[in-house]
Amino acid sequence: MWHYIVMAMGWLIKTIYEVVQNYGVAIILFTLLIKLILLPLNIKSQKSMRKQQIIQPIVAELQQKYANDQAKLQQEMAKVYKENNVSMAGGCLPMLIQMPILIALYQAIQKPLTYMFNVPYKDIPENIINTITSLRESMIAAGYNLGTLAQTPVETLMKTNQIQISNWAYIVNGPSDPWYINFKFLGLDLSNTPWTAFSCFGDIKGNLEIILLLIIPILAVVSSFAQSKLSMKMSGQDKNTTNDQAQSMSKTMTWMMPVMTGYFTLILPAGIGLYWIVSGIMQIVQQIVLNNYFEKKGDDFVAKVPKSKYADKHRKKSKKR
Repeated sequence: MWHYIVMAMGWLIKTIYEVVQNYGVAIILFTLLIKLILLPLNIKSQKSMRKQQIIQPIVAELQQKYANDQAKLQQEMAKVYKENNVSMAGGCLPMLIQMPILIALYQAIQKPLTYMFNVPYKDIPENIINTITSLRESMIAAGYNLGTLAQTPVETLMKTNQIQISNWAYIVNGPSDPWYINFKFLGLDLSNTPWTAFSCFGDIKGNLEIILLLIIPILAVVSSFAQSKLSMKMSGQDKNTTNDQAQSMSKTMTWMMPVMTGYFTLILPAGIGLYWIVSGIMQIVQQIVLNNYFEKKGDDFVAKVPKSKYADKHRKKSKKR
């Protein structure tokens, strides 16, 4: 099942790439399409976050009232969430779905021959083995130093080095080769990993392109941090609360996602980082637009207090205000 999901993503990227003839633009358009597909889920998620913000004053009062009785606090809070149709996990669902998409996208980028051109990396046909062997021999004959790849079995090359094989196809046969993919975007090679830049600082002139790849994880971290802060603000989690545990968890999440983003976009191909940046920017714009829309529909977001002795006291208190 997972194989077919990755194949579908690879096919989609290839289809877009064949139209625009630019790998970076193909990743951007792919991201836009994924965001459109997930839009209904994101709208539902942001509604949940909006409701969380609305019921925050009620939750704060409950936290203060039952500060010494956690069992009762959880019981009363559950009632409030149920009455207002709020799911605590609702705001996290898009983020949980994002991870499988990133993993699938990583595989599609790492194995472009398999997931874009349907070249198998298991039970490889003899004609494919001969083609790869011929490409490698041509590279060696032309004087290229392939390092350990010169002796690596074809089966292993197809599992771990399909990007290199695509580059060999271009060097040997030119851009007309059916396996060639132009990974260049704004002067950067999106098949490279930004981490390689740390080994190139001693030779700035010769490796400036690779060093500039560090812009990818930096922008990804910035967009992730801005997205986390905006999400907290819209859900009311950035405000002071008497629940130290919840406050600590919110702060942890604010920093955890950008740190994770920085790590993954540093060690994975830059194409993943580009997807992450575009996805983050789109998410921020979407959150702002939807929040403004929900602000105008204020009547649809009125906090409801469950029927109980606490509810009666809360209503009386609200009337006095």
